Amino acid sequence: MKSLSSRFALLALALSAVSLAPAVFAQDNAPSGGSGESHQHGAPDPQQQAARLTNKLGLSNDQTAKITTILQNQQQQISALRSDSSLSQDDRRTKMHSIRQDTDTQINAVLTPAQQTQYADMKAKMKQHMQNGGNGGNGGGSTGG
Repeated sequence: MKSLSSRFALLALALSAVSLAPAVFAQDNAPSGGSGESHQHGAPDPQQQAARLTNKLGLSNDQTAKITTILQNQQQQISALRSDSSLSQDDRRTKMHSIRQDTDTQINAVLTPAQQTQYADMKAKMKQHMQNGGNGGNGGGSTGG
């Protein structure tokens, strides 16, 4: 009989651990309050993205300002989308894709034709990098051109 009571204790412990797991993960995924380091799904903030594009594409100050505004708008839309619990995961994914496409269209409208080509190349490389698991630092540097 002692074995039976210890099994029930073990079962109770396991059930409590399973019931607490979602709360723990929710806290891990919650954006941190004030630090500029909080990245949702690894996405840099709009200023960092704009600075990277400025560096890679040679943007003018006017282009950088416009693209920063576009990226800030995207970040707000994605944040609102993530907090909307009424959407199914498929609907959320579809809307996320639409927001990103809209952002790309707006960014391309600010770029020169040569910059558009470079931007498309950057996106293709990033997509390939993500499909390869997002790791492997070799071969990602500048290759001249």
